[in-house]
Amino acid sequence: MRRCRPSPIPALLALAVLCAAGTARADEPSVIEGPAEVVDGGTLAVDSSTVRLAGIVAPGPRQKCLDGNLPWLCGAAARQYLRGLVGDQRVRCEMLRPGIAECRAGGADLGAAMVRDGWAVTGPDGEAYAGLEREARAARRGLWEKAP
Repeated sequence: MRRCRPSPIPALLALAVLCAAGTARADEPSVIEGPAEVVDGGTLAVDSSTVRLAGIVAPGPRQKCLDGNLPWLCGAAARQYLRGLVGDQRVRCEMLRPGIAECRAGGADLGAAMVRDGWAVTGPDGEAYAGLEREARAARRGLWEKAP
């Protein structure tokens, strides 16, 4: 009597169907949403993913800026400002590429708000925020308040 081994094909097909069901179509951006924890002035942890806000560069968590000759913790201030923007709202992030997303809280674009209010500058892919940065500098908001 010959013994037959179970074929792995049905299991592989079932796995392929399950994977395909949870995958977004190529023309749809991947979206994550939920409560957010602010990591620093430009980074959020949302739904077990860490994402950087697209188009901006914010000071690092321990970065210091100068007020005349006196250093101040501008990175901590930027983080605190982003915390205030997020509050206890759910955040919705559309992934542009791995680890980089456009995120909104209460309908507001968080990257745009950080630049507009002077707590971040435009990044290499943030051309859309350049006018907001010029306005923040001219009005001496956020980081620009104490700039020379």
